[in-house]
Amino acid sequence: MKIDSHLYYLLAMLASIFFPLVLSFDRKVNFSQYFKDLIFSIPIVAILFTLGDMLYTYLGVWGFNSNYHLAYFVFNLPLEEISFFFFVPYACLFIYEVIRAYFPCKSSLYLNTFLLLLSLVMALLAYIYSNKLYTSLSFSFSAAILVLMKWKNYPFNANLLLAYLLSILPFLLVNGFLTGMFMDEAIVWYNAEEIMGYRCLSIPIEDFSYSFNLISLNIILFESLKKRRANQVQ
Repeated sequence: MKIDSHLYYLLAMLASIFFPLVLSFDRKVNFSQYFKDLIFSIPIVAILFTLGDMLYTYLGVWGFNSNYHLAYFVFNLPLEEISFFFFVPYACLFIYEVIRAYFPCKSSLYLNTFLLLLSLVMALLAYIYSNKLYTSLSFSFSAAILVLMKWKNYPFNANLLLAYLLSILPFLLVNGFLTGMFMDEAIVWYNAEEIMGYRCLSIPIEDFSYSFNLISLNIILFESLKKRRANQVQ
């Protein structure tokens, strides 16, 4: 049976959340216990990224191939694009909690040094490519988040980074699909004037920074809400 191409973006989003949602009731991870925190943390970050996405789309930094999404929009964004900021963070937060349950990591002075050095690299790239809107803003935000992680010395820094690294494989599949890795056309296209032009397979390098920003902010806010709730119980 041939699938209507207008469903492709929607199916990619549903695939990204299917297994994390089904496995949320695993006894050891027990991710379902955090649903109350997720109801607040994910939408807050999603709103921020949705507003930025609307601006990028308005400025022509990227756009969407109408052959591969449904005809439902919120302002200038396909509904599937907005779902991205809910479904993908949910999947990544699930990965994060799996790591905490099965492979917990501890931060160290070496990690803090690494965060500082990486933030300097991100800031330098943002400066070098200051004429590229997507590149400069994405790397600037990554640098700021890395500095925040180093300054706050979050006890979950190592787990956050490992969650990000493990998310790269599903990221390659989902984002690769969206950027045309498996088709002749991309579902999401990018303005060549606003990116460096370097790609990993079909994915602009900037997307890895953008993904880090989305994941890290979700984890930081998620942990903050969990801590606040725990303090209220005490």
